[in-house]
Amino acid sequence: MKKTFPVLNPYLLTLALLALLLSCQKEKVIQEQKPQPLNSFSMRLNGQVWQPSQIGKEVCMRTFHGAWSAVTENSQQKPFYTISAYKDPQAKVDYTSENAFKFQISNVKKTGLYEIKGSYTEDFSSYALFTINKPDGTYNRYVNKITHGSFFVEVSEFIPTPASELSGIRGTFYGTLYNEKNPLDSLIFQGGEFTLKKINWYNFNQCAQ
Repeated sequence: MKKTFPVLNPYLLTLALLALLLSCQKEKVIQEQKPQPLNSFSMRLNGQVWQPSQIGKEVCMRTFHGAWSAVTENSQQKPFYTISAYKDPQAKVDYTSENAFKFQISNVKKTGLYEIKGSYTEDFSSYALFTINKPDGTYNRYVNKITHGSFFVEVSEFIPTPASELSGIRGTFYGTLYNEKNPLDSLIFQGGEFTLKKINWYNFNQCAQ
């Protein structure tokens, strides 16, 4: 018996292809309309990926921020950047956060490698500080060495901010921080990256507003 095959209606086929095309275009438009974060922050801590917490379901709301400021010494302005990041199951962003990480780069006037050798006890110093808060209320602080470089930040780019004299910043970081009370205990930071196009904002919204 000779097999027969149904004949496709060209009109219906055209409609089906048109519907598929429109669906793809609509999906692309929706994706393009989603807010895209201006800022990013990531690193590996002791070999494990570490990222700031997300607040709710909003992709823009991540618990990190960057700040620019400056101090004048001997008639010379010394700009510095302070970068803070938090990781916590409840997205806490204060001293009670499970992990709180802060590093500061002082006298930042050009791109290049900065050796972090100051202390977090000094307001305008270069330092790195990582705090781990434990469920029992105790905590460990990990700090950089001040006798020699153990933590490094490389500034790769200054990013102009529209309608502002502030400049954002992009860079990488790596190194080792040591337990303040037990120098045999340490944390290793690798592959650290940050982009801060949006700076001096403290509501943790990393997208344009």
